[in-house]
Formats: sequence, structure tokens, C-alpha cells
Amino acid sequence: MKKTENGAYAKLRRDVAEGHTENLYLFYGEETYLKEHYKDRLVQLFGGQGFADFNVVVLDGDGVTADDLADAVESLPVMSDRKLVLVRDLNLSRPPAGLKDQLQAILENVPDTVCLVLYFDTLEYKPDKRLKLWQTALKKGQAVEFSKAPPSELYPWIQRRCSALGKTIGRQECEYLTFVCGSLMTNLASEIDKIAAGTPGEAIGKRDIDRLACRVLEAQIYQLTDCISSGDTAAAIRTLRDLLALRFEPVVLAGAIARQVQKLYAAKLVLQQGMGEEKLMGLFAMRSSYPAKLLLRAAQKRSLPWLRRALHLCAQADVELKSNVPDDARVLELLLLRMAAPEGGTL
Repeated sequence: MKKTENGAYAKLRRDVAEGHTENLYLFYGEETYLKEHYKDRLVQLFGGQGFADFNVVVLDGDGVTADDLADAVESLPVMSDRKLVLVRDLNLSRPPAGLKDQLQAILENVPDTVCLVLYFDTLEYKPDKRLKLWQTALKKGQAVEFSKAPPSELYPWIQRRCSALGKTIGRQECEYLTFVCGSLMTNLASEIDKIAAGTPGEAIGKRDIDRLACRVLEAQIYQLTDCISSGDTAAAIRTLRDLLALRFEPVVLAGAIARQVQKLYAAKLVLQQGMGEEKLMGLFAMRSSYPAKLLLRAAQKRSLPWLRRALHLCAQADVELKSNVPDDARVLELLLLRMAAPEGGTL
């Protein structure tokens, strides 16, 4: 691979802005919004002169044949120096039978008149560097990972999107929005549109976000465990029942609760060692300090013995849920009630 993933993304941005690209790319990563954005930029770059039907070819990796791909790559662009060939979800580890024998040669010899993009969307990007085909793809092409944007890029993007909708939003509200809705732009875009439409004033505040946004699972689990730590067991159970109504698998919810308690435990240890947000962010690869602040604040409400006991209860619940108990919801509600019991108490 010519560059590291982050370096490849930065280079792609420069190349597209300057109007020239590599011959072969592999696009992958969880940030679909950015992945689609740069796919669209390439379509505009190669098909924007009125010849998109000839100079932009999109193929489905499941059904592509050797002839399809060879024709797309070898045919000359029309009234242009180069053309774009985009192949969605081509499984390089198990290519279609008719393509397998010729794919190696095609990837090794992509002409300068072509920009070939292997676009991983529903198919997960899992390179097997033992296979010659993968070695060729990574040697000849540039693998570009589209990961979650850092706050330095994400918050200005949120503010620009709000501004385009006639609204303003401050940095603290951006932090809160990404905590509540997650930091994937694809989801944030629709949430921002909804919040902007439902906010009567010009400025979007925390109350508007609470009133209108859909919380991601991690934010709801934080809310649930915070209710337990604050002694509001009824609110915790209401949140649990809402999540079950949304058809989250009980074993998934139990795992999410356990991970949150593990983070609280780590936060408690960080506090006892006299360290703070930066240490916690490093432990859990957090991009923003906001969730670290919340964890440290919540960890102050509980002792280490309580947190150890809560982890033990989570492990017990996980075993029960994986033992095909007849009432999964009851196991989870009992977990919350037992966690909420006074330290040293039983239920």
C-alpha cells in the first residue's frame, strides 16, 4: 500500500481538489457519508463534462464478469483524458468464478486513462495479505479508510450544516449532539435536519437536542447507568423497556451495560490515581473529551466495591441470557434492580 490509511485519505482530498487521481483505489470504512461524498466528487470529476454515460462506469461486484470489467477498463474515455470505473463490493478473496483468472492481470495493468475504484459498502473490507490478488491490489492501489472525523473537522461541519439551514450551534452543543447521536456523519446529517426543522429559535440548544434527537445505544446506556448511580431505578427500567421495545437483543443490551460499567470502573481508578480526562480518553480511544468528563463525573457517585459488584452482576446476567432463559426481559430488569440495591444488600 502506497500510504498509511490516514495519509491516503489526506492525499485523496488533495488529489481530488487538484483534479488528478491515482489509477486504483480501495474505498472502505464506517463513515459512509464521506465515502459517498468522495465517490460523488470522482463522478463529477470524470463525468462532469457532459459525457458521464461514457466516462463513468458502475459495476456490481457480485455479478461482474471478466468481459464486463475488461471492457470497462480497456475502452477509451470519450472527449476526455480519463474515465472512472467503480466496482461495488467486489470480494477479492472470493471473486466471481468467471473473473477469478483474469482479475490479477486487470489490477496489475490498469491503464493511465482509467481511475478504478473498488468500493466496499455492504461488504466488509478484510484484506488477506497472504493472497496474491490482495497483495497486487494493495501494491498497485491506494487503500483509503473513511473513518469517523475528529472533532476538529466534525464540529465545523456540524456548524456549517446548521448554518445552511438558517440555524446556529455552539461548540458545547456540538459536543453534546455527537454524544447523543454518535459521530457518524450519515446519521448526524438527518438528525441535524430534523432538529433544525423543529427548533423555533435561531440557536440550537441542549434542550432542542434532547427534545428532537434520537439517541444512539451508547448514549441511552449511559443514561440508564447514570439513573442507577443517581438512585432513579424507575427511570432506568423505563429506558430499558424502551430499548427492548426497539427490538434490541437482550444479550446485546447486557453487553452494552457491562461495557459501560467497565468504563466507570476504569474512570474510578483514573480518579484514584490523580489523573483525568486525557488518561481516560487514551484508554478508550475517545475522540472527544465530553464522554470522558461524563464518565469521571458519574464515577464519583460510586465506590470501587459497588463497581466490582456491578461487574459481577453483569457477568451473571450474561450467563443467564446465554442459557436460553424463558424471560430475557426479566433477567435484565433484575440486573438493574440488583445493581441499584444498597452496597452490601441483596435482592
